Amino acid sequence: MEIKQLNTKHGIAGQLTFTKGNSGFPFIMINNDSATALISVYGAQVLSFQPTNEPEDLLFLSQKSHYEEGKAIRGGIPICWPWFGPDRLDLNRPDHGFVRNGLWTVLATEATSESETKIKLRFHNTKQSESYWHQAFTLDIEISVSDTLTIELITRNTGAQAFSITQVLHAYFSVGNIDDVQVLGLENAHYLYKLDDGEEKNQSGALIIANEVDRIYTNVNNELIIDDRAFNRQIIVAATNNKTTVIWNPWIDICAKMPDLAYDDYQRFICVEPGNVDTDCVEIPPGEEFRLITNFKIVRN
Repeated sequence: MEIKQLNTKHGIAGQLTFTKGNSGFPFIMINNDSATALISVYGAQVLSFQPTNEPEDLLFLSQKSHYEEGKAIRGGIPICWPWFGPDRLDLNRPDHGFVRNGLWTVLATEATSESETKIKLRFHNTKQSESYWHQAFTLDIEISVSDTLTIELITRNTGAQAFSITQVLHAYFSVGNIDDVQVLGLENAHYLYKLDDGEEKNQSGALIIANEVDRIYTNVNNELIIDDRAFNRQIIVAATNNKTTVIWNPWIDICAKMPDLAYDDYQRFICVEPGNVDTDCVEIPPGEEFRLITNFKIVRN
């Protein structure tokens, strides 16, 4: 659907407009009494969220990110579904699934008040995605923009057989300096250390990033806190229907090798990714649905 048609059908005067973004991707721009936000219809990806009283964006978005079909946008909140990580079946399928690499359909928009705007998008199967994953499904995302950001990822099994998924909201949070960041709420939690062949380890105290981190935390609390002393704020990540959270920062060497990151971008973000991975694989029976719900909130220190 063209930008003009999207604005005619789904635009909300004074609150929500569609615009042509990078490489012509349709972007949704929201400006209500509570916050501004930017959402890419390609990938159904929130790229920016900033409450009106906050000086900094919640999210990190790389200035070197690719905006082209078949590639993921580096930053914001990409959706990893129906698998997380590399293709374990070795079928040359894309890392982290296929829904972050395609256009979604706008189903509905709504201004529930002057301070809250809601958007609903759906991923429609294509011949290419069907070749990757032979399941009958619908996948919707509901995004609510107010003084907080809420995302619901809804998987429905429309087929005759059960299927299993892993998934995360691969959120990139903007921080003032990674040296001044700690993640609270993981104390004494177990994690699978992906840099050490998945060995299980135990978190001691708050998580501080001082080198490359790639961990799957299991049986996590429903609420985690990113404490950012440089920006003088805390980010509250409150998730529902998940038992695992991924924490990632590429650090110096990996960041320097990534073409869609600046060499020092590792200092400016941390990924805290609520979802269902590894031991938290979700099976969905025929006719049933599963909702992964996460709320993101900024609190001043």
